Amino acid sequence: MRGIIHGGVCLLLLAGIAASQSTTPTPTLKTRPADPNELIPNTVVGPDTPVITVNGLCERTGNGNATPADCNTVITRAEFEKVVNAVQPNMSQAARKQFATRYVTVLLLADKAHDMGLDKGPQFDEEMYLARIQLLAREAGQELQKNAANVSDSAISDYYQQHMDDYRTISFDRIFIPRQKQMENAAQKPNDPDAQKKREASETEMKTEADKLRARAAAGEDFAKLQQEAYAFAGSKAKPVPVKLENQRKNSIPPTDSSIFNLKKGDVSELYSDPSGYRIYKVEEITTLPLASVHEEIARTLQGQNLKTSFESLQNSAKTTYDERYFASPAPPSLKHPNETPTTQPHAPGNN
Repeated sequence: MRGIIHGGVCLLLLAGIAASQSTTPTPTLKTRPADPNELIPNTVVGPDTPVITVNGLCERTGNGNATPADCNTVITRAEFEKVVNAVQPNMSQAARKQFATRYVTVLLLADKAHDMGLDKGPQFDEEMYLARIQLLAREAGQELQKNAANVSDSAISDYYQQHMDDYRTISFDRIFIPRQKQMENAAQKPNDPDAQKKREASETEMKTEADKLRARAAAGEDFAKLQQEAYAFAGSKAKPVPVKLENQRKNSIPPTDSSIFNLKKGDVSELYSDPSGYRIYKVEEITTLPLASVHEEIARTLQGQNLKTSFESLQNSAKTTYDERYFASPAPPSLKHPNETPTTQPHAPGNN
């Protein structure tokens, strides 16, 4: 039964079963003391001890289909754990019994397929070929990932020095001013011919108010108070956005506003804008995160870069061409009648 037990199709089917189990959400459980009985398989059962015995399942002798009287398949702990590790390493002890039941089902189905002659012919050979290259591709991918994970501390330090701006944080007060007055927008009718003019007038008023608020902020007025006034002027009944934000990384700041990192403590920024509105910043503090606090983050970044480089190098090592006649996308469906010629045009009423 070794050929059946370790066959590629069997492993692929079991891998699919394990994958479907791993995607099921696991409820949060409270920790409890370890049950000594759960340790028995790892402490009492030896590697050569049979853990599964399937009576009535075994290799056929010769070319016949006769089943010997003492036909059975015995799977030792070592053999079973080899299959488990090939499918889902570190499978919990609680899941192994269910997995073993499914494994026996797969063995019986594989044996039935053999009896029915389903393991012969070009279709089966093609499926086995695809199964083999998928397994090989998975193994190669895992090896590339393992190699990509070899990131030295010196590489991490160099990356940190070269990208230090990415590891600065900024704390600031911020005022947000909506681009339009919301009360006026609500009063507009869908087909109002003057809607565009009203929107433009509203935006002009809000821009003027934003400039005034920016001047008052630069003069030292309280940002929380100015934020309240901005929403009141816009007619917004929504709760104002928080004024004070701390330890923000550059990737959390809108790209249009990233120049605030060039300001000094106490500086008030220019007026930044985007389609949603205007923003004013007052810098409280700018600090640089120490290397130790971002060491793992940089390691993950470099691992991703290494893996990307490996795959790109692999893809570039072969020059592939595709017959665009064969792989061309089908033409979009036409709304024309099948008998209608391209030059046929309907006549407008009153035309000769």
